[in-house]
Amino acid sequence: MEKKKCVPNRLPPEVYTALEDIVGSEWISEDRAVVECYSKFSVDSGGTLKKHAKDPSNIPACIILPGSTEEVQAIVRVCNRYKIKFIPFTNGMITFNGPTTPEPTLCIHVSRMNKVLDIDEDTMTARVQAYGDYAQVQADAMKVGLWNGGTPLATTLCKLSSQSAFAGVWQTDHKYGTLSRNIVSIKLVTAAGDILVTGSDSVSGMDTFWEYGPGPDLFSLVRGSGGTTGIVTEVVVKLHAWPGGEELPEPPAGRPCIQTYMDAKHDTAPFPKRYKLLWVEFEDFETELKALREIGHAAIGQGLNATGVYNAYYCSQTQDMTLDRVENKFFPPYNCYVIIGGVVSEKQIEHEENIVRDIIAEVGGTFLEGDYKSDVQYALAPWNLDCIRHVTGYRMNRHAYCGSNILGGPVDTVARKTRQVWSKAIDTFGETYVTDRGGMDDTPFLYSSNHSGRYWLTEADVYPDMTKPELLQKGQALVACGIVNTIADKFGPGANGLGVSIEPITSFMPEVGPNAHMLFRGIRDMFDPNGLCAPGRQIFTKEEYEAFPEEAAAGLNKLRQMHGLDPIQR
Repeated sequence: MEKKKCVPNRLPPEVYTALEDIVGSEWISEDRAVVECYSKFSVDSGGTLKKHAKDPSNIPACIILPGSTEEVQAIVRVCNRYKIKFIPFTNGMITFNGPTTPEPTLCIHVSRMNKVLDIDEDTMTARVQAYGDYAQVQADAMKVGLWNGGTPLATTLCKLSSQSAFAGVWQTDHKYGTLSRNIVSIKLVTAAGDILVTGSDSVSGMDTFWEYGPGPDLFSLVRGSGGTTGIVTEVVVKLHAWPGGEELPEPPAGRPCIQTYMDAKHDTAPFPKRYKLLWVEFEDFETELKALREIGHAAIGQGLNATGVYNAYYCSQTQDMTLDRVENKFFPPYNCYVIIGGVVSEKQIEHEENIVRDIIAEVGGTFLEGDYKSDVQYALAPWNLDCIRHVTGYRMNRHAYCGSNILGGPVDTVARKTRQVWSKAIDTFGETYVTDRGGMDDTPFLYSSNHSGRYWLTEADVYPDMTKPELLQKGQALVACGIVNTIADKFGPGANGLGVSIEPITSFMPEVGPNAHMLFRGIRDMFDPNGLCAPGRQIFTKEEYEAFPEEAAAGLNKLRQMHGLDPIQR
């Protein structure tokens, strides 16, 4: 039987030549191995399904690596001149990152733009190029007693530029808020090829200190856009006081290597200077929620989270250990931890710890300390650097990530709603992996997103085996079911609790907004009149909407009807 080949389209020769003139022959390639390497998505269930089907529409025709904002601008202008679609690319950590069309698509990969350009002690800011990561910012900033205030789970994988255009959620959001609340300025090459600078940075000779003005809040057109308004080339972020020292502590064993990464001794780094984590377990869900609410309202600590099944992923050295710990309920099913930093003085740690202990004494709970569950305490050691998150936690033992349901709101409401929504999805479609049930039989993954504990995010993730198409399809159905359920119940600020809209949810859920898709389409027409940038990511053009596969549209309509919504008629 003849094997089906997967062959992507190529750019016209004159386009390739024009692009090569911008960056030089070293930084552009149509070689299939190079293209596949640079455009491999870390999170891409849809693209993986296309690979199973030998569908080439998620493989770019060409990779180009610009070295400056001006080169990005020149590339985008060539694309507009020849009507070539293009995708901005940092790390591929978003499920909607790839081409959605069989037309030849250029992948603009910003990995050469990877520097921390400046740490300004006076304005307490850091200016970072598009491929700069959190570990770089931390390393440079803490030398002068500063840091960026929080870090996501995958700190060297996540880039501040791509997160500024998406959500920028940290697991240490409690004190300083998410990344999107800590951006002072961005520099963007719009989809039409203009350079846009936001905030006080846009005024010649002005210090970078204020994220708004002059005029409309242009940054908010980029935040949450998923990159459809253009390509972020620089981002300026707020910095905060860092009492933890110029260098981070390492485990006594040193850093792991390929031969030793399975050894738990590499996960036992001590806390940074003037930092402390307090772990508490609870008898039941209600007690946990009451404790989280009270600690949040006390306005103390830098991080406040409940981790649930993430303990098994994050703190196990092998996949078998993850599964064993889930099956045997090694970690407490209801828990929380508090990150306390002695920013004002060392006495701050003692003061805030006393507040936590008073709350736990009142509501109920047991601290994981001393001789109590010492094996669990040892296993939880990878969280010791949770405030910055890039030394330990270099592994997550699970299958590939397929997507999430992320809800936001007051802790009691959002935790219960997550259980309700996720249970309905699992009961309807079944689980792809045993840990898909995380949050249903124990605590959902909960993290506080402001210092008064008024707003929390929950996360229910899906981790199917990417080698099995049927599990990928089931994983997509679970995520879509949860999103439709949330919107149908009028819960939360958007499709995924973060206010970020992505297709096909944007066009097929007009209840959001209402009719937010019409606004987004108008914004795209303004920023991207030729419909070239990140096709089909945040909002379809009219032509992309009409070309959306009927089978997929029927599946979404089935979900709509299952949740009491009328089907969409195209």
